[in-house]
Amino acid sequence: MSVLKRFHVLTAGIIFCTTLVGLAVWSLPDITGRPPARQPAVTSTTASTAPTSVPTPAPTGTGAATTGASDTVEKTGDTAAGAARPPGFGQAGKLVFGLGPSLDSDSTSPVADQLGMFTTWYNSPNDFGFLTNWSKDLIPQVYAGGRAIHLVVWLGGAGRVATVQTRYGPACGRDYPLSSSFLSDTRRLAQIFGGEADGPPLYVTLFTELQTYPCKANTWAATPEVTNYYLKLKDQYTAAMGIFHSIAPNARVSLGWGGWQARWDDPGKGGGKSLIGHFDDVLRQSDFQSFQAMDSKNNVDDIRDMTRILGKYGPVMVAHYKPDDGSADTWNNDLRAVFTDDYIRQVTGAGLFAFSLMDNKHLTADTESLRLVRDAATRYGTRTG
Repeated sequence: MSVLKRFHVLTAGIIFCTTLVGLAVWSLPDITGRPPARQPAVTSTTASTAPTSVPTPAPTGTGAATTGASDTVEKTGDTAAGAARPPGFGQAGKLVFGLGPSLDSDSTSPVADQLGMFTTWYNSPNDFGFLTNWSKDLIPQVYAGGRAIHLVVWLGGAGRVATVQTRYGPACGRDYPLSSSFLSDTRRLAQIFGGEADGPPLYVTLFTELQTYPCKANTWAATPEVTNYYLKLKDQYTAAMGIFHSIAPNARVSLGWGGWQARWDDPGKGGGKSLIGHFDDVLRQSDFQSFQAMDSKNNVDDIRDMTRILGKYGPVMVAHYKPDDGSADTWNNDLRAVFTDDYIRQVTGAGLFAFSLMDNKHLTADTESLRLVRDAATRYGTRTG
């Protein structure tokens, strides 16, 4: 999933290159051909104090002072059981269309007036500078315009890859998602993005591409340390969901999957489709379900299959769609297949209620791509207000 920096001259450049090599090696999946973690990069165009790249994956060691892992388990607050279903769920043939990757760029898109939600990203504590500024004006403006906000939390580049102690035993993987600091930062996010209970929703996709956070990807029982990592990550997810529910009354929270997980199955080790079952308890607590679709060749089957699997737990969102290598051919072929009456009936019937495009690149570079999205939003789009 290509989730998309600018560094000071020589020293930062060396750190950055070293980090990229380390991340590439660390994120290699266990099964040949499975995609690595995504790394979004987006430019913020507002807040003068914001960093130039929004969001940016943190290099190894960034924010080390705030990423120490702990085994504190917070109470979850409100449960998801009483949460209202998102508008659009159960409406055959209708989707809430969204666009990323940043609130301050979404409004300038050529399809902005057809969108039901604006998607933005949180990648590390470094993002709080511009997010705090947004809370004063941009975020209230989006809600006032009748649109939902969709917050994608991607932590595949935050903190360090390390072995940390948990109540389950040693766990190996990204330390920041397992830390008490992350839960403190979740409170800040809920305060920044929270809106009125009767206003447009705040959709939250937590831990997008969660399969890539442990030291070995995609498989529950790859090692005992990986199993422990996933167990602790579920605790963190439940705690973070409770924080959003207690602080942001319009929040609806989901766990974010990489869309490749449905392509194979390894029940013995909990790989492929079987990994999803190990999260059955937290999926049933969630307000909705999320996955990304970012294969470089074809996403049509992934979207259908992941919607079918996750739809039994509740409404489903394609949290970010874009071919990982930026292929215009794949983009157009995917959307020509997806945005048809028969396909939309299938996936909305299985639970799909929302579809968010990763960014504007293809919309501004190619008139055919723009036409496909405009026509789809006109034919199938619904607003969330």
